[in-house]
Amino acid sequence: MSKRNGPDRIVLATPSPVTHRTAEENLGLGYLAAYLRQEGYEVALIDGWLQGIDVEALARRIVDARPALVGFACYRSNMMPAIEAMRLVRRAGVRPVTVAGGYGPTFHAAEFLEAGFDAVVRGEGELPMRMLAQHVCTGTPSLERIPGLSFRDTDGTQRHNAEPAPKLPFAQLPHPHRDTLDLTIARRSLVHLQTARGCQATCTFCSIIAFERVGGGPTWRQRSIRDVADEIERLWEQGARYFKVIDDSLVEPPRDADWCAELADEFESRGVSPRLRGSIRADRAEEDVVRELARAGFFSFSCGIENFSPSALRRMAKRATVEQNFAALDRFRAHGIYVQAGHILFDDRTTLAELEDNYAAMRHYSWTISKGIFTEMYAAAGTRFTRTLTRRGGLQIDQDALGNTRYDVLDPRVRCVYGALKRWQKEHAAVYDKAIDPLSAPKALDDAELALMHRLSVELRETDLDLFRLLLDVATGPTATAHLEEEIHDLVEAEIARTAPHYRKLDTQVEEAYGEVGLVYDADDNPFLC
Repeated sequence: MSKRNGPDRIVLATPSPVTHRTAEENLGLGYLAAYLRQEGYEVALIDGWLQGIDVEALARRIVDARPALVGFACYRSNMMPAIEAMRLVRRAGVRPVTVAGGYGPTFHAAEFLEAGFDAVVRGEGELPMRMLAQHVCTGTPSLERIPGLSFRDTDGTQRHNAEPAPKLPFAQLPHPHRDTLDLTIARRSLVHLQTARGCQATCTFCSIIAFERVGGGPTWRQRSIRDVADEIERLWEQGARYFKVIDDSLVEPPRDADWCAELADEFESRGVSPRLRGSIRADRAEEDVVRELARAGFFSFSCGIENFSPSALRRMAKRATVEQNFAALDRFRAHGIYVQAGHILFDDRTTLAELEDNYAAMRHYSWTISKGIFTEMYAAAGTRFTRTLTRRGGLQIDQDALGNTRYDVLDPRVRCVYGALKRWQKEHAAVYDKAIDPLSAPKALDDAELALMHRLSVELRETDLDLFRLLLDVATGPTATAHLEEEIHDLVEAEIARTAPHYRKLDTQVEEAYGEVGLVYDADDNPFLC
């Protein structure tokens, strides 16, 4: 039975992030709510992003709940709204203990504490939040004994407990509570599902690996097929049909083709036929794996292709080869699966030869879903890439608003192409983001609706590739490096002007497609293009 007295009342909240994506449910809050309610706490869940409420409304709901503890699920992209909401709550005369958790606070704990949060959870939050709730209610355990906790001492000193927050086995976690399920379905967003946490890869740029290492122990752990099917069956009974499997990597060892076949068989035996979207590494997307996953209901995947040049893949410590990237994409297409091919075109050591490799492969696989031609490696806190930049010295120039370290592209001719493609991307980001959101988020669309949105995204991609070819021709041509930037700048500005009617037409077509399929695009401008 839930406790009803004030000291046991908890609010779990997340403000809307600054993002070019439309809202999806926060499954982490669902897991925390279920875990804390299981322990007897009264928990209110407020998802500001999915519920479409601003910071002021979020703060009012927290004030009305009169909680003793407020936990904010945070990224860097909603750090400032979380801080503002916390301060508005305090100005209203309510003084709960405030704690931030998630990727942003894990790697930027000091910044969140300096902003006014009482505590930060670094790593997975279930056990630290339960212990913190107990501390708020009874005074024990002491804050120093809560693993993974950072906090401000009574004199304002920051304390960062060395013991990591443990990763609880899935068997100890109840299924996440679905306070926002009706809203998720109404928005035609996919219902989130988690079958595993973590990833076994070692990519240099990845915050997932860095986050998993915070807690120590295995970097990937899974649920049983029966447990996953139990959850899907219950959600199916509540009207859910489309699911986004939010695993960072779906098919990690020991999962293999037999596991995929068993998953498909389990769904069939229960009479459920979910439509699923997931993430998979190219080196794990073998033919029998893709075939069985398609049988299980997967219609869309995010696949971290990252690059089509062997030298770039080696720098990233990617396990997949270029040949495996090609094979994975061919298999997806053969099985009628949409694929968002994650791509990192630029890092500090990109060469013109690597750009040529990528152009050729992008042209061949222009049917893949892409957010635009320009992409770069983010130097996020805690990643091996950022540590390498730090050791090398002289490359870091500042941090962007999302906490990523900025750096220079070393080759001056590549740097000109980098600047030109970024300028091009900024000019057209709004229509790119709107066009691919139903495919990349994705939304609960039928086959005809998916095909309509996909056709528009491919048309945008072809125009991008035409511009990329022009830039490479100039960059590899006879123009002296000292004059290359000016020539490329003039070329891009001329192409932006020449293609403006084409992009206006495509933007109109995307708007019409949204009306046809019954979707609304209410996201922000892309915050990553800074």
